[in-house]
Amino acid sequence: MKIKDQIRNQKDTRIYQKTKKYLERKKETDIEEKMKVVEKILELKELEKRYSYLYDLICDYLDYEFKEKNICGFDCGLCKRRKDMIARNIQKDTYENGCCHGYLKGKTCEHLEPGKGCKIKNIGCKTFTCFYLRKQGYRYHVKDIYFARYFFNPRQLFYMENTFFVDKPIILEGIMKRR
Repeated sequence: MKIKDQIRNQKDTRIYQKTKKYLERKKETDIEEKMKVVEKILELKELEKRYSYLYDLICDYLDYEFKEKNICGFDCGLCKRRKDMIARNIQKDTYENGCCHGYLKGKTCEHLEPGKGCKIKNIGCKTFTCFYLRKQGYRYHVKDIYFARYFFNPRQLFYMENTFFVDKPIILEGIMKRR
């Protein structure tokens, strides 16, 4: 076995152990099932494939969270924040499509498909929550997702969570540069 393979195996073992301890500390249920996800990630030896797989898992997890919990509360194109502003007779910012419109200075994100959602995978956009949702206790960070917690360094996490409106290949390239 090569030295590089030994180092990779040691690092993977540490990631596995840290993740398991993290789940035990958080008193998570189904730890064995969750660790199978981590094992599947660790089976991918090529770093680019591993990051790509992780990236897809994170996006799918966040999509599920937002849709399942109906966090933004979309109804007729208006989110919770916009509906609250209309209800309080505050006319500023009452455009449709929530953050996908509001943070682009008067235009809607080109990746948004009305009625379907975003057509690209962008973790920065998916982890973003407006101040209205943050006040309600909704805040998402990649480091808080158990299967991603120990796979990325702080520079990679910052990059992923703060790069908006671009697709997965561009972000993966940035992740690889920040190893």
